[in-house]
Amino acid sequence: MTEKPMAQKHIYPGINCFKLLAALFVIMIHTSPLTSVSPEADFVLTRIIARTAVPFFFMVTGFFVLPKALGDTRRGLRYLRRIGLIYLASMLLYLPVNLYADHFNGAGLGGLLKMILTDGTFYHLWYLPALLLGFALVWAGLAYLPAKAVFLISVFLYLTGLPGDSYYGFLKEGSVIYTVYEGIFHVSSYTRNGLFYAPVFLMLGYVISLQYRQGTAEKNPGKAAGKSFRSPRGKSALEALRCPPSFSLALAGFGICSALFLAEGITLKILDVQRHDSMYLALVPLMYFLFCILLDVKGPDPMKRLPGDLPLLVYLLHPLFLILVRGFAGVTGLTVFTENSVVHFLAVAAASFAGSWILATLWLLVKPKLKNLLRRG
Repeated sequence: MTEKPMAQKHIYPGINCFKLLAALFVIMIHTSPLTSVSPEADFVLTRIIARTAVPFFFMVTGFFVLPKALGDTRRGLRYLRRIGLIYLASMLLYLPVNLYADHFNGAGLGGLLKMILTDGTFYHLWYLPALLLGFALVWAGLAYLPAKAVFLISVFLYLTGLPGDSYYGFLKEGSVIYTVYEGIFHVSSYTRNGLFYAPVFLMLGYVISLQYRQGTAEKNPGKAAGKSFRSPRGKSALEALRCPPSFSLALAGFGICSALFLAEGITLKILDVQRHDSMYLALVPLMYFLFCILLDVKGPDPMKRLPGDLPLLVYLLHPLFLILVRGFAGVTGLTVFTENSVVHFLAVAAASFAGSWILATLWLLVKPKLKNLLRRG
């Protein structure tokens, strides 16, 4: 979500199309569009299906950015600086809302640090500190360890985070492990963070990037000779990795994992054990097969005529448009925009995409002039 499109010959229409859908999924999570129709259907849509959005964005970073960062340290540092600046700007943007809502009241220094470093200072901003920490950990791990070892560590961390999220109810209250997780929650309100959640999806994207390089090397041995990626330790990072699955195999894997994913989410909901609903066992293999399918999609690029940062802007700005929609409904008395969940979602989504597109377009027009002014200065 936070990286610029690759060169034209490396554009993936399926990935770009899903970026827009994933941004829409995030809006769904925060507006619950089907509650007026069926709360059960809304749970399936927003707390299960839409939970593919953030892992997808992490995988995009792992696929496109991590290989470049490993090949050039300056690129990795520039990426971290860019995300850090985006996070800082986002915190400043939502500061007036936080102050008006009195979100910082009684937080103290420890609470403020917790917000900034793990939880995010607004409910959707947790993604940015999670991306910063997760990227830094995975990048450092890949610089010193084989890709397979880093992947296994990331899987272990994800499994460790499950009892703090969707499987929380299985912890026995008063037990040692229960006390450990309660201690974790003093540092981070959720295990859906940069330590337990982000690394496995960043690594999935990275592993798929290695697999696709290997697949290209096997299909075009002459063209790819001498250009295969090698880890900093000197050994080929592709030795233990197979080529990507065929489209039919990825489609079958996606179908099976989708069924398991839905069954897992619904079962956990019925058992009432979820502390949060971001982390599921079936989500990891599901995202692998989904990403492979999206890489193989051919056709026109939906982002060709749209600003490249549109999905990012929609993610960052949609809470502001949600507030504006509610304010508009309050001023005009058109309560349908807040009382009808479908209308509410459509209004917020339309305003978010339109507003973000306008802002991104204006930025593209202003950016060159701003650069010229800075050069002259």
